Amino acid sequence: MDHRHPHPESLPFIFGAQYYRAPTPEPACWEYDHRRMKQLGFNHVKYWVQWRWAHRGEDRFHWDDLDRLMDLAAATDLAVTLNIICDVAPIWLYDKYPDAKQIMRNGSVIQPYANGCRQIGGTPGPCYNHPGALAERQKFVAAAIEHFRPYPALSMWDVWNEPEQSFPSRTLSDPGSLVCYCEHCRRGFQQWLTKKYGSIERLNEVWGRCYEQWNQVEMPRSRDSLQDFVDWREFHLDTMTAEAAWRLEYARRLDPRRVSYLHVVPCTTEPFSCVTCVDDFAIAEHCQVFAATMNGAPTWTTQMLGAARGRVAYNVESHMNHGSTSLHQRINGMNDLLRDFLPQIGLGIKGFLFWQYRPETLGVESPAWGLVRLDGGDRPITKAVAEFWAKLRPHVPAVFRSNPPRPQIGIWKSRKNEIFGYATCGRFQPLAESIDGHLQTLYWNNYAFRIVSGQMLEGDDLEDLKLLIMPGCYYVTAQEAKVLDQWVRRGGVLLNEAHLAAYSDCGRHSRIIPGCGLAESWGIREIDSTASHHLKLAAADMTTAGSENLPEDVKKALKDFGTTGGQFFPIRLRVGGIAWGSDRYAMLEGEGWQREGTFDDAANCIMSREIGKGAVYYCGTNIGRGAKKDAAGLLALLRTAIQRAGLAPILGAQCAEPGAVRVDVLLDGGRPRVITIVNRTDREQELRLEAVAGTWRELISGEPWWLDGKPIKVPARFAGMLIGASGLTQP
Repeated sequence: MDHRHPHPESLPFIFGAQYYRAPTPEPACWEYDHRRMKQLGFNHVKYWVQWRWAHRGEDRFHWDDLDRLMDLAAATDLAVTLNIICDVAPIWLYDKYPDAKQIMRNGSVIQPYANGCRQIGGTPGPCYNHPGALAERQKFVAAAIEHFRPYPALSMWDVWNEPEQSFPSRTLSDPGSLVCYCEHCRRGFQQWLTKKYGSIERLNEVWGRCYEQWNQVEMPRSRDSLQDFVDWREFHLDTMTAEAAWRLEYARRLDPRRVSYLHVVPCTTEPFSCVTCVDDFAIAEHCQVFAATMNGAPTWTTQMLGAARGRVAYNVESHMNHGSTSLHQRINGMNDLLRDFLPQIGLGIKGFLFWQYRPETLGVESPAWGLVRLDGGDRPITKAVAEFWAKLRPHVPAVFRSNPPRPQIGIWKSRKNEIFGYATCGRFQPLAESIDGHLQTLYWNNYAFRIVSGQMLEGDDLEDLKLLIMPGCYYVTAQEAKVLDQWVRRGGVLLNEAHLAAYSDCGRHSRIIPGCGLAESWGIREIDSTASHHLKLAAADMTTAGSENLPEDVKKALKDFGTTGGQFFPIRLRVGGIAWGSDRYAMLEGEGWQREGTFDDAANCIMSREIGKGAVYYCGTNIGRGAKKDAAGLLALLRTAIQRAGLAPILGAQCAEPGAVRVDVLLDGGRPRVITIVNRTDREQELRLEAVAGTWRELISGEPWWLDGKPIKVPARFAGMLIGASGLTQP
């Protein structure tokens, strides 16, 4: 169901800060702070509505503090977002439902406790599958909405702050901390499996078991058996999505005049992964707008925007002022602000809330995170924020209605593959680095791309996509493989990494790779494979005979590799240069396939071939993760695939030093309206923009920039926004 706001033009560009997380800041600060926020130009403020703090007895609520704050917001003309916080359960809940506490895999019961970001206690909250605790959450959410909806300052409901199943599960090095293994989850899991598999016989076939009835099915306690673990975590992912759905439905039904959303920490980062059971793509489908906790670009921003899928997107927790008692926050100024916010605006973010206005004074987050000093006085970042907003505000209508061109490059990101990656490696780092290698290389070389989920691939939801990149694609479902084959044959270009579909939802490792029938359909096979740590170069390979004729970059790569393996190994590319493989090495063969890269000059490691109207670039390694060693070879291979797909950089951008400058453009009615430029180096860079012309004006300095296709000089560490364009040509 599409829950997008029916009139996106009526939505605001929000600019403000999180203010109140009871009990801080104290009431003595409130009136002065609200006046000062308005003086800074803010139009928005956020307050937390915490279950434990506000719901102090089973039928007793405490709203006095928030009532006063809502009146202050109205008096100072600040729109309010109320953020409902349910992961701080009230004390009385566990007196009523002692069995509602989450249980870890190792059998430990998680007792309610306070931590650095939940100082009032009650975290991580009850099990999400406990029916009594669910009813009490629903009672609290309904009471909060009904109480505050008459307030005129209220603008939006944020019904969930950074969803995660359980804070202890962030410690992925300890699988024993995974939750939840209570009796309610066992019954819920059995019902979920019944719906998925239909019969106990089919479950036994996939899992390799001999159950005779559903109530015998156990909760998986080991990662090693793979498919049952994938199902177990997907059950919890669906539980969390259902939780998000009812919270958002309550807000829409009980207060239909206000916008409702939730905000995530974009997934595929180590702490907030599918092991903590958040599926951004599934959750976003229930939101009117989408939001996230973010810092800068591109990893978090592009993942969040991919999940938003066209919804208005906000950064409602900017963490640029992060810190702690042991590591006080940085002294940020205007350039820090520009380097953080402008890339996000260039990608399509439509507003910001800082975490937070006043520095924290409770717990280990003190005395950091503030836009102002502890005493409320200005810091350098305070003045920078006021100046930035004063400069941007006149252009906000144009910025809000302008959007980036729809990306035609996709990076595949599957929750099943993520769970599988964690199950096989015990951590997310290898897969996350493979994804991020492609993402960073595309971003800093000015290619537009979007994240494509596994569900989108299964549903052939690949509109306008011309190139798909599949990092670390070990677990691919049969349906994904079927759609992938059809999409390539229709004209799509695929670049995949090693062991494509080698494991699938049939619960078995494929004997022929790529699996799911792709080897037969495409005429390619991985004839043998090994870990990169086992690789060796014999003296007769490339190190002696004829070595004097090798290019210098090849000589250096061989010297770096030595004679025995490690995580990274060099691959000589057909187009010239060296790419670095990582972790996996598969030798490839296929009739009609062209060699694109080789490790030892004897076997193919990267090959390409036309398939139907499209093409496949098959990499027998994790070349994205290899970019940690050196991204130049990955860029060369990506450019080959990009050219085959008929694509070009944003605005035809060409930088003399690859990977140094990022350019983004926002289009208004198909014409460039805003250009953001970021130079991440300490050197002046020469940049050419071939697809735009005219006179532009830089946001902060007001200086004119003339763009006519000739090289321009971008100062070191520059971050700027150019406003007002005329003319567009094709690159």
